[in-house]
Amino acid sequence: MKMEIMQHCFGKPGSGGPVVAFERLISNSAWRYSQIRQTEPAGGLSVVLLRRFISEISARRPSLIHVRGLGNEGFHAALAAKISRVPKILVSIHGTHRDLTMHARGPRHNIVRNVLEPLTLIMATHIATVCEFAAKRDFLANYRNKIIGVVPNGVVIPDAASRRDISLRSRWGVPEGWPVGICVSRITEEKGYAVLASALSLLDRGNQKFSLMIVGGGDEDGRLRSLFAGLRNIKIVFVGHQKDVSSFLSASDFFLFPSLHENLSNALIEAMAHGLPVIATDVGGNTEVVSKGGGILIPVKNPDAIADAVSRFLCDSTAMRSMGNDARENVRRNYSVQQMVAGWEAIYAQILEGGRCNGSV
Repeated sequence: MKMEIMQHCFGKPGSGGPVVAFERLISNSAWRYSQIRQTEPAGGLSVVLLRRFISEISARRPSLIHVRGLGNEGFHAALAAKISRVPKILVSIHGTHRDLTMHARGPRHNIVRNVLEPLTLIMATHIATVCEFAAKRDFLANYRNKIIGVVPNGVVIPDAASRRDISLRSRWGVPEGWPVGICVSRITEEKGYAVLASALSLLDRGNQKFSLMIVGGGDEDGRLRSLFAGLRNIKIVFVGHQKDVSSFLSASDFFLFPSLHENLSNALIEAMAHGLPVIATDVGGNTEVVSKGGGILIPVKNPDAIADAVSRFLCDSTAMRSMGNDARENVRRNYSVQQMVAGWEAIYAQILEGGRCNGSV
């Protein structure tokens, strides 16, 4: 009997952690998967989308479908799989609407959080997470017996020789000789940018000069960007969304990640793979990653802690470079693409062979 695995993923190519992890799995696995690609949000309950999913699933009749993520999109994929009588439905947890606390209130948010996400977990036959933190969260307590494992995201580790391309600095107006920090994420309050702005205001009162490149879209009204105005000793460079984030990482000296909540961030481990020491908030998957070496963990929503950590880096470049080497080694040991692919393949094999969920995470 043919054992076919179907992958569902929501998001445009290159956008977001789940999409990037999906693309890396498809590109690096020796296994072959059928796919349901969804690039636009469902926008509420969508009969049209549900019918398309059912049609695509019925045409392939997979033995297992991997639904990446909760939310409205995950619900549609899991429901379509259930209606199509797919024997095994694996839902991987990459985030949840319950974490969207800043601008996601309202009836639709509450429906997704309190109705659709629990229904998705009920329809799942198996659940996997991308970090130990997610596996232990309270909202999964009633589904603990479905958890089959944890598979961290994996990143490509660049050659050590190509890690420092400083020519990009001058192209973006960074003063020669200034240390360069970098943030990579959408510019939202959820990612800690208001807290970061407060921390930089504290640092700006000293004599340490450095530049901070912020890579990412968002903040369409410019409200958060305006918080960074008026700095005298710190040059902020907003570069917008970039397809080639690697070149910006290669031009930087350290990575800042003040996120208010996080599961397992691709941006964090990609920065570490480039040999950048990191300053990250002590939340979620950040804690798991940085505690293995290569960075400083700071309390969430704490501008003073961010300022102190940045000052430590700026005052001791030798220690900063050593910590960067530790970061790269951490990723090599724990977060390579090869390890991620092997992890998902092992879980698929276990499910298809009738393996039980461990239920002990």
